[in-house]
Amino acid sequence: MTRVEPLDLVVDNIVVENQRFYIPFELRVQEDGTIAYFFDPADYPSLSDPAMILMPHPRSAPEFSIPDKSVIEAAVATSAFPTAFGRRRFQYCRLVLRRGATSPESPAEQSDNDLVCPKGYELDEAEFADGGLFDNLPVGLARTLAELNINASKNPLPVTYLYLDPNRVRYESPDPPDNRACASSNPPDACRIMAFNLFSESIMLAGALGTARKFELYRETTSENWRFNLSQLAYQLAQIVEQEHRDFDCRKELPYFDKPVTCAEAIQRTGRLLEIAYDRVNPEILPPYSPQRLMEAGVADNCVRSPVDTGSESGIECRLDIKQFRDQMADALLSIIKRGGIADRRLSASIGLSRQSIHADRVLRVSSRGAPITGTLLGDFASFFDYKFREYDYFVGVYDAIILVTNNLCSLQYPPELQPQDFRRCADKIGIQFYDAVGVGDDARGRYVFARLAEREFSKDSLFEFSYSPLPPADRDMQIIHNGLIAALEAGEVGNNKDKELFASENNFFNYLKTENFIPTGTGDGTEPLLTQIIADPDTWATEMTRRVSARLVYLERQAADIFAAREPNPDLRKQSFTPLMGATAHLLQSTTYKYPGFTFSPSTAPEDWIWRNIMPYELGFDVSEGDILATWQPTLAISSNNLLNIRASLGFAGGLFESSADQRRENYLGLGFGYIRRTKSAMVSSFGITPTWYHAWDQPEIGEQNTVGGDIHVSFLKDRLRVGLGTRDFNDFDEHFILTFSIVDLPGATYWLTR
Repeated sequence: MTRVEPLDLVVDNIVVENQRFYIPFELRVQEDGTIAYFFDPADYPSLSDPAMILMPHPRSAPEFSIPDKSVIEAAVATSAFPTAFGRRRFQYCRLVLRRGATSPESPAEQSDNDLVCPKGYELDEAEFADGGLFDNLPVGLARTLAELNINASKNPLPVTYLYLDPNRVRYESPDPPDNRACASSNPPDACRIMAFNLFSESIMLAGALGTARKFELYRETTSENWRFNLSQLAYQLAQIVEQEHRDFDCRKELPYFDKPVTCAEAIQRTGRLLEIAYDRVNPEILPPYSPQRLMEAGVADNCVRSPVDTGSESGIECRLDIKQFRDQMADALLSIIKRGGIADRRLSASIGLSRQSIHADRVLRVSSRGAPITGTLLGDFASFFDYKFREYDYFVGVYDAIILVTNNLCSLQYPPELQPQDFRRCADKIGIQFYDAVGVGDDARGRYVFARLAEREFSKDSLFEFSYSPLPPADRDMQIIHNGLIAALEAGEVGNNKDKELFASENNFFNYLKTENFIPTGTGDGTEPLLTQIIADPDTWATEMTRRVSARLVYLERQAADIFAAREPNPDLRKQSFTPLMGATAHLLQSTTYKYPGFTFSPSTAPEDWIWRNIMPYELGFDVSEGDILATWQPTLAISSNNLLNIRASLGFAGGLFESSADQRRENYLGLGFGYIRRTKSAMVSSFGITPTWYHAWDQPEIGEQNTVGGDIHVSFLKDRLRVGLGTRDFNDFDEHFILTFSIVDLPGATYWLTR
């Protein structure tokens, strides 16, 4: 996780700042069968890392235990992405780095605090947020903790690491065509000339922030820790032999087979057998492996017939002496390199280094996703829109887990490229075992999603037919989500240029939900779900979301101002919030995405329940020809998304709010008009229209001349926030009553957001 404020650490008299911390914990099964969380730093004697912080435990709790609520606190903090989820503040234990500290107890243990830290750690308190800001994929941390534990030396097997990557997919998602001139076969010369404007200079910064989150993964996976897996080195050697030494005979080095195989295949299958031995306690030895020859080589014993009918010719299970087999394999590979004259000194050196430790065979299993999920829409946040979305994504995860584990087990035993029929038979057999064990068949929704996914991915290869032949009864909610995601993928990726606009996939998805009458999950308080509003008008779904987000940001800024005032009575020493700036930003965002409702007395961005919204003038204008000021109210009816009708009621103050300086005295007046507005797709010139208007002067020297008929044509700019009108207050005397008005629109909205 990320410490909000960097912590100064003194290491060997060097002051360093650090924001990147991690909290380790172990889940243990206790004697009564229950589980609990613990962490004893003494189990890691060679690990002294100031970035490792621990959770304290109550004095009355078992030593080194971690309360469930602390684990939840850590889980929430590590998911606290800034602005989306709030950061967390809690107490923790940090390593004591001060020299000369002789007290065996931490400050927490010396105080009356109920929380206790392990020896060598002291209690501290700070705010934390999502650790993914710096290190989103801490594979290196997992390796350090797994392999530095004192019990790791007692386990002869290497560690298998599981890395869940939601962005690695098995389905095709073609990139849209790049029609830019610089991507053509004959690009302009200017494509090689660097630009130094703000946008081009910020590209590097944006890229740096993105790659920084995965730099630890890059540094870890390219390190020597992952270069000496003996099976992987065998596969490299098999490829060299296949390409350069096809006739090479290595039966002497690798005498484990019941029939002649090429040297390349023998090397490759030997590497696979080592991986099989790591995955199974008593693996089944199937052709072309020979149980007899493995026993004669001294690497297998306790060979018995398999108690389960696998349908294979052999059905013999053996216990493999992994260490002995691995040593023989390393010697054989080095012998093949030397006898075959293979000039790859780096490969030879790597095999020699791998031979020194069985833990070099650590492996990283990376997941992949076989179907689109709602969680990838809207920058990975769309799944929060509805509980059914999260259900669907969960079922996709269950499906991928079963598929990946099944494929991993069967591909080791039956290489698909060499034994496709055996692989298919194994996948169906193992797949249905996991399917039943997980309980997919007992869940109607899960069963339907699994069937649709398996049918789409594997029907052409006739794999996993047990799940979709025949298809189970359709679940309407899951069916709509599944089909909607497929439609969004196809339209968003390979559609026409219009579909390449921002949020094209999201727009297609929400439109599909509307077409199929998808019913969102109800809310606990009975309010209308956000998804219901989005589905009602998918083309402008960003309107309501922007309104809620901006309102929330202003609320939080206002709340911060109150907290700062409570903390510090002296205004000069008080932290300052940015409520006016946030209010201006909220007004700008809501104006940009504003959607005119069917009818409203005031088409303002101010909240509906704000009483001044319908009392204040909607518009404040200035007539540059006469110096008049006009306050206008504008009830509006949207007959379509681009066509509006309105009634404009204006109070005109002749010459401004004070007496006119003109020679001829003029009176204040009332204007009442009925207008038409046509909206455009441009943010700059956002609409235009015409408004015939009846004018009435409050006090006119000559009776009968109080009423006139005029009007204006008008253009609005900046999403209808600025209005320019040109016209007259009397068509019978155009020149005398000529008007040119400039108006600020949505006065209630600006007032509301700038005064929060």
